[in-house]
Amino acid sequence: MCGIAGITNTGNGGYSAKDIQLMTDIVRHRGPDDAGFLLVSEDGTVLTAGGDDTPGEVYAAETPYKPHLNISGIPGNSFRVALGHRRLSIQDLTPLGHCPLSYKNGRYWITFNGEIYNFPLLKEELELLGHHFISHTDTEVILAAYDQWGTECVHRLQGMWAFAIYDIALKELFFSRDRFGIKPLYYWVSPGGSLCFASEIKQFTQLPDWKAKLNKERTCDYLLYNVTDHTDETMFTGVYHVLPGHCFKCNINHFTAVPYGKIALTKWYDPKYTGSDIPFAEAAETFEKLFRASVKKHLIADVPVGAALSGGLDSSSVVCEIDNMLKNSHSNIKQKTFSYTSSDERYNEQKWIDEVLKQVSAEPHFVGETGDIVNTAVDLIWYNDEPTQSQSEMAAFFVYRLAKENNIKVVISGKGADEYLSGYKSYRLFRWTLLLKKGQFWRLNKEIRDSKAHINLGLMGTYLRLCYFFVPTFVKKIFRYAGSTYKIVKSIVDFDKLGNNDLHPYDDEAYAEDSIFKIASRNIFYNPLPKFLRYEDRMSMANSVESRVPFLDHELVEFTMQQKADYLDAPGEQKRILLHGLKKLLPPAILSRKTKIGFITSEEKWVRQQMTPAFRKLLEESIAHSHGILKPGALDYFDKIVAGTEPFDYTYWRLIAFGLWMKTFNVQLEDERTP
Repeated sequence: MCGIAGITNTGNGGYSAKDIQLMTDIVRHRGPDDAGFLLVSEDGTVLTAGGDDTPGEVYAAETPYKPHLNISGIPGNSFRVALGHRRLSIQDLTPLGHCPLSYKNGRYWITFNGEIYNFPLLKEELELLGHHFISHTDTEVILAAYDQWGTECVHRLQGMWAFAIYDIALKELFFSRDRFGIKPLYYWVSPGGSLCFASEIKQFTQLPDWKAKLNKERTCDYLLYNVTDHTDETMFTGVYHVLPGHCFKCNINHFTAVPYGKIALTKWYDPKYTGSDIPFAEAAETFEKLFRASVKKHLIADVPVGAALSGGLDSSSVVCEIDNMLKNSHSNIKQKTFSYTSSDERYNEQKWIDEVLKQVSAEPHFVGETGDIVNTAVDLIWYNDEPTQSQSEMAAFFVYRLAKENNIKVVISGKGADEYLSGYKSYRLFRWTLLLKKGQFWRLNKEIRDSKAHINLGLMGTYLRLCYFFVPTFVKKIFRYAGSTYKIVKSIVDFDKLGNNDLHPYDDEAYAEDSIFKIASRNIFYNPLPKFLRYEDRMSMANSVESRVPFLDHELVEFTMQQKADYLDAPGEQKRILLHGLKKLLPPAILSRKTKIGFITSEEKWVRQQMTPAFRKLLEESIAHSHGILKPGALDYFDKIVAGTEPFDYTYWRLIAFGLWMKTFNVQLEDERTP
């Protein structure tokens, strides 16, 4: 929905109004419709300002939070707290939706990114408790909820969010992130001890005392294992995630923090395993009800809403449910769908997309690989803030750009379902370990043989993978380090410069795969969902489009995580509870589909055939800007991939993205001095 920013001029801070302006201007793509600022002085004096993108009617509006002047006209560093906001107008398109927004005679102020889908019901409840509203926004409802219930208000919110509230009366700052981290929120403590927070890391680069320093441990995780966003740390030393389901509160007068250090966050969302013994038919029926309720909530908007359609089970479920709702309401509106089609027939989902379009009434839009692929790949490094794993994010970028070209500001996506609905082979492998423990060898052997083509491991490989569940950690390390990619990366990356950290991110026993609940929790909160949500947020917001993810409704997720293993995965049926719950909704071809592709571009063809010199040049540039971390041998590895003597995988891109990321953000090793 938006981009937010905040600065506390605490410690030896000395930031100016210009700094908060620059922090918001650099993410104009997140909110080109409006800009707003709040500056609060030491004595509590409030100054509101707009920017060059603030509409004239917002300045002229009779609201208690309207801007009084352009921020460029404010001199000096005369503020204690500053909030900044870039608005993508989704709810209440009038000047009443301007942010930062205030409540209760200017006591509370908020900058907010996201959507609260149950805000109409919350608003009714709060009105009965004596609260009054002047807007039709979910933003104002958050402030009233905070006034009524304090920090406990987050438990009543349903949706996605990152927001910061400042209470002028108590001089308290409170910020929160939604349960699953759908919306981003980062913080950084400056050398002078000021707390700064933002929607994107690049916003910190606009501060005068910012220096980008390499986080060596997280860099090892990325280069060796392709894992990012799995801890509260980022690849920038001193820049931290506010983790999913966490919040922070402090009194500005008493706040102190170590420069580049962490602050004491509170974990407010912590789902527990309670188990479920309901019959499968009842579970499938409940799943259907929760899913439909979630999609209905995610359609709430004051602008047109579209849907991303890949042809997979998840996005097809969303599109078919939207169509069902439109037909039941006797609407003549056709939903707009947006799809990516690959020029590589191995990954082209057109036939599956067509199966969905045969059943629904839709206005479909398609996009292939367009424009300057190589330069687009480089541009996306800037949008993502941290390196990515492949070019699949480019496909999402094309889809959201297509939506923008068709004047759609909100796109509903199927993202987030795989992580808890058995979309990954770890669910099937876990269920097989249960058969192994029960001594059901004949059934186990039959299932493995029947599914070996699908699971892509082969019979012997599958048995070895099952053994992985039972061996000690030190044996697991041997399995992990035996992989060819690991050996290749170790040979072409100077790990002496990175501290030679061989600790695998999964060596923490807290992430053991010993129950459905733990597997889902690891996928959702640790890896891979956090990085996928970053990609989803950045690729949509790069095009000023809001992505919504109904599969991450917390009631739907929590219900599904409690179910038995064979409710999620069964012979021949991944996502079993979805298949049976939505069987009346989905086309037969989609219900019976056994393949799973996802957004995959023609990346292999680009590298090996069509754009080899351009990608090799990118790798050369990456090596040159990696401060010696990438060795020249990386080029030999690339040449072997092109020649076919090394199998194609996405390791080559991690090498390219890493060095270009260092160049883009001028990242230095910790023991170096920035010129």
